[in-house]
Amino acid sequence: MTRISARYLGKRLVVSYLTLLVIMSLLFVLIRSMPGSFIGSMITPELDQSDIKRLRETWGLNEPMWRQYIDFMINYQTGQFGRSPTYKEPVWDIIIRRFPRTLVLFGSAFIVQFIVGPLVGMYLGWWRGTRKDKSIFTSSLAVYSMPAFWLAWLFIWLFNYELGWLPSTYMFTKFANFEWTTLSIIVDVLKHIALPLFSIAFVSWVGAMLVMRPAMNNVTGEDYVFLAQAKGLSERTVMIKHAARNALIPVATQAIVGLAFLLDGSVIVENVFSWPGLGQVIVSSVLSRDYPVSQAAFFMLAVLIIVMRLVTDIAYTYLDPRIKFGGDS
Repeated sequence: MTRISARYLGKRLVVSYLTLLVIMSLLFVLIRSMPGSFIGSMITPELDQSDIKRLRETWGLNEPMWRQYIDFMINYQTGQFGRSPTYKEPVWDIIIRRFPRTLVLFGSAFIVQFIVGPLVGMYLGWWRGTRKDKSIFTSSLAVYSMPAFWLAWLFIWLFNYELGWLPSTYMFTKFANFEWTTLSIIVDVLKHIALPLFSIAFVSWVGAMLVMRPAMNNVTGEDYVFLAQAKGLSERTVMIKHAARNALIPVATQAIVGLAFLLDGSVIVENVFSWPGLGQVIVSSVLSRDYPVSQAAFFMLAVLIIVMRLVTDIAYTYLDPRIKFGGDS
């Protein structure tokens, strides 16, 4: 039976919280190291020095930096992200509206990546050294070297401009000439998500495959695999049930790295396809020096990665019963 130690789980929660505090501190410093000020766009020739002073007081920029840092740390841990000077609305409303759209796109890409990658890696590790393994492995390395944004433009040119099969912008059809039903909405979203999803997953699955392939090859020489074969079990049963399960443990570790790269790519891919998610907000807020929005967007992405790291630790115990989460052995 898998045993999860409450003491160790508490330690992991504390470490995750401290990690978040460090990220928040770096975020505070880096954002404010950017040239210019986000109230610069609000200052017009009609404003005198007293108006500018009141403007700085309104946004808390008249406070010393240490005071701004304390307010930032307290407010962000209580979900008070402030108000956006660019969007003229609370930052939390922007995040709530945009974050689910990013989760839809990159959650789908994450699932595809860690279904296709481990499956291909499982077969390549089982067939290690064969002609099929060498050809697929070489081709996948060539795919892995392609930039996601270049593939995005290539797919837009092929499937949108040349073939006209799939839309290349937004999440829904604007000014649609069809009736909005549940089925039509789902079909419309699937059409719009196809190209950005394919652009991300077409490259990202290779990372999981590169981890799964050697791990699978290593477990093929273990005694329990030979025992399963000696029992007369089919090759498919031995490969999937006995070998692949233990080879998945390093893939779970790579999942966090893969998630970080996926979120990093969201900034580019969302802007290429005008996908209305956090990636698009990050670019626009950084260019306009909208500190409240850019800080909140980066903060939410950091929280997502930290939570996924904690979930991965717990998932280890289910992938390999020999691992005790926080146990003594």
